Amino acid sequence: MIVTGPYIRVAGRLRVNVAVLTGAGTMGNYNMHTVVRVVADGRVYEVPALTGNAFKRWHAVYAAEQYQASGGMLLNEFCKKGVGLRGKNLEGKDAEDECKAIEDFCNDIHGFLLPDRQIKRDSLARFAFAVPVLTHAELENAQKFAVTHNRVDPFQKGKETEMMVFKQEYSSARYGFSAVLDLGLSLRPLYRDCTVKIPNDIERERKLRIKASVLGLLVAVRGGVGSHTARALPIADLEEMVVAVADVPIPALVHGAYPNYVEKSLDMLSAFAKALNRSIRVVCYNVECGKKPGLDVQSVRSFSEFVEGVLKIVDEFASSRK
Repeated sequence: MIVTGPYIRVAGRLRVNVAVLTGAGTMGNYNMHTVVRVVADGRVYEVPALTGNAFKRWHAVYAAEQYQASGGMLLNEFCKKGVGLRGKNLEGKDAEDECKAIEDFCNDIHGFLLPDRQIKRDSLARFAFAVPVLTHAELENAQKFAVTHNRVDPFQKGKETEMMVFKQEYSSARYGFSAVLDLGLSLRPLYRDCTVKIPNDIERERKLRIKASVLGLLVAVRGGVGSHTARALPIADLEEMVVAVADVPIPALVHGAYPNYVEKSLDMLSAFAKALNRSIRVVCYNVECGKKPGLDVQSVRSFSEFVEGVLKIVDEFASSRK
C-alpha cells in the first residue's frame, strides 16, 4: 500500500525593501548583491534577484526549525544548526546508503550527494529565482543601492583599523517567486532498493515532515529570506500567493513574476486535472482565483485562513492511500 501525495506547487509575489536577498561576493570592502538579466516588453533589464539556491537554503533552515518545534527528533547536528552539509547520518557520519541518509529530515527533503560512495538523492523542494515582476514599471522601479556600515576591532585600539568602514549593497523591489515541493516522496528512497527504519510510526513521521516543510515555506515567504540578515532583516510583505496540491506530480505554476500568472496557472491546472481525471485543490491568498473545471478553488484574504486551508488539504493528501 503506497501513500500518495502531496505534490505542492506554489507561486506568488513578495514586496521586499532594503534587503540583501543574495550576496554576490566582495570587492575590497564592498559587498555586492546578485544581479540578473531578464527580458520583458522586448527589452533587457538588469535587476537584483534572489537565487533559487538561496531560497532553498532558507527553506531548509525554517523547515528544520518547524520540524523541531512540532516535536521532530530525527535530525543530525548539521540539520539542527542550519548548516547545509548533506549526506550525514543521524550520528553525523557519511551515510552508508540512501535509506540511512534520509532518516535525517534535511537529507530527506533537500537531498544530498556523496560522490565517493556514489550515493545521491534529488531535492524534494526546488525553487526558481525570485525576480521583480516583469512589467516595465516594476522593472524600472527595482532598486539596488549601497549602505555604509562599520565594524569595530577592539584589538586595534588607536590604529586606523579600529573602525573599519565597509559598504553593503541592498535591493528593493516587488518580486515574483515559484516553488515545487514533491513531498509525496518523503521517506521513500529514490535510487536504492532499501528500507527506511524509523524508531516510531513511519506514517506519523512522514506527516510531521510534510507539515514542517509547508510551514517552513510559509515562514520564508513571509519575509524571512535573505543573506546578511545579521546586518538587516528584509523589510518584506507577502502580497499574494497561489498553492496547488495534488496526489500525483503536476507541472509547476506559472512564475509569479509574470503579470498574468494566476490566470495562466489555473488554466494549466484545469487542463491537467481533465487529462488526469482527478481534482486538483487550489488555495489563493489575497488574489481572486476564478472557477475552473477540475479545480477545487478556495480564495481567502486572511493569512490565518490561508495557512489553515493549505495545511488541511496537505494533511488530507498525506493521509490518503492507494
